[in-house]
Amino acid sequence: MKLKLWWKWRRHPQRGVAPLSFAVPVAYDYKYLPPVIKSFYGIADEIILGLDKDRISWSGHPFEFDAREFKSMIRGLDPEEKIRVIEGDFHSGPNPMANDTEERNQLALACGKGNWIIQIDSDEVLLNPWEFKEWMDSGKGSGLIMAHSVLVFKKCGDELLVVDKENHQHAVGTRLPGGYIGARYTGQNKKLSPLRILHFSYGRTPEEMRMKLTNWGHSRDFDTDQYFEFWKSVNLDNYSRLKDVHPIADWDWPRLRKIKDPGIYQNEAPRKEVLNEPRR
Repeated sequence: MKLKLWWKWRRHPQRGVAPLSFAVPVAYDYKYLPPVIKSFYGIADEIILGLDKDRISWSGHPFEFDAREFKSMIRGLDPEEKIRVIEGDFHSGPNPMANDTEERNQLALACGKGNWIIQIDSDEVLLNPWEFKEWMDSGKGSGLIMAHSVLVFKKCGDELLVVDKENHQHAVGTRLPGGYIGARYTGQNKKLSPLRILHFSYGRTPEEMRMKLTNWGHSRDFDTDQYFEFWKSVNLDNYSRLKDVHPIADWDWPRLRKIKDPGIYQNEAPRKEVLNEPRR
């Protein structure tokens, strides 16, 4: 696959440890990027952002993208010139999940040789990046690195409804470039890291949520219209009565709980304790 390089970058790897390359697919929700990049910028040796060259999503739908705004945003986030933006065809595979996986593989192959490849989505904020770096630098990482995750299901004023699941994890890291077989999963043995992530996956406006459901890697795996109507119906009055709310594997999200919005998208610093707030 031919990839287009937008601008130069330089890396500052530390001696004695494998550098950390952060890879982030970018599309219709690029405006979520600033807090995400800020959350790991200090520990990243390089940052690779992937963008479909035709502005077409994994599901084959065109999306709006303001290139001038995006470039200005990235320049403001990149004082040390760690960021590369590459463009490629990330929409021509047989299905959305194949495109998702292909883009992640291409971004991984663009990372520095021998680096740890840390795949972060454009709506995932790292809450304890320096603890994670210290753990990675200690040599404890192996195989497929997993992170603790709290997934935001819905924003309700100054409250967030999040998935209430003990030990909720997802994959983030590998040193196997081009080895993804399903989104961020490689088939390697899993190793749980101390990394904690607040994932604003469904914590969006209705318009943004509709866009996500019809364009992400799982867009053909369930009835997105029906699920969107269900999602809209969830509120602070009924959330505690709901069970099994995952759109595909319902058991994977057994219930919801409520936490205070830490203000990450209101120019406030993220609070790592959001993962440990008491259930209400």
